[in-house]
Amino acid sequence: MRLLTLDVGNTTVDACLHEGGKIQPLGRFAHSDIERLLGNYDLVVVSSVKPSLNQELRFLFGERLKILKIEDIPLKIDYRTKETLGIDRVLLAYGVRELYSDSAVLVSAGTALVVDLLLDGVFMGGFITAGLGLKLRSLSERTEGLPDLEPSVLKVSVGKSTRECLLGGVFLESFCFIKETAERWRSETCKELPIFITGGEGFLFKELGVYDPLLLHRAMRRIIINR
Repeated sequence: MRLLTLDVGNTTVDACLHEGGKIQPLGRFAHSDIERLLGNYDLVVVSSVKPSLNQELRFLFGERLKILKIEDIPLKIDYRTKETLGIDRVLLAYGVRELYSDSAVLVSAGTALVVDLLLDGVFMGGFITAGLGLKLRSLSERTEGLPDLEPSVLKVSVGKSTRECLLGGVFLESFCFIKETAERWRSETCKELPIFITGGEGFLFKELGVYDPLLLHRAMRRIIINR
């Protein structure tokens, strides 16, 4: 079976082809470029946090399209407002439980930086803040003297240039947010809670735990295989 999985985020679409037990990353595409993904697939499975794009996906892929809902994911959820819960958060928790551990800290680093708790196989919720790229763009757009920079790892004791101050500031803020949240949950649950990281900016934090950029795609494939 030729399976295409699409992780539709707030800014881009990440695509992978699954065939013969192998997974091939196809790249990251702008929402306006998804027609480039047309091809000969038996099934197209989508995790989307961008409902406004769903109609175009249906037009492009027709009956081959399966847009996942939270109800499709076999995972217990302890969360008050499930109707506003992003499916990518639940899918990440499912993937980690199936492939790695039933208790963990889950980090999705993209337009938003999300840190969630998976505890004994149950999705418990977590925290959401702005991702590094969004913070940098906001600072550049809202101020006259700050440049527009791309996120990167920058560890300095004290920023000695505007670039160092910006990159070092937003990186340290996000790094400490993840680390402190994980340490708090470890203390409260008395569990080791390994950290699993994915997302377009996930590579920036890979020293904190296991970085798996294809984790959502592996999770989507597993749901299809096990259904």
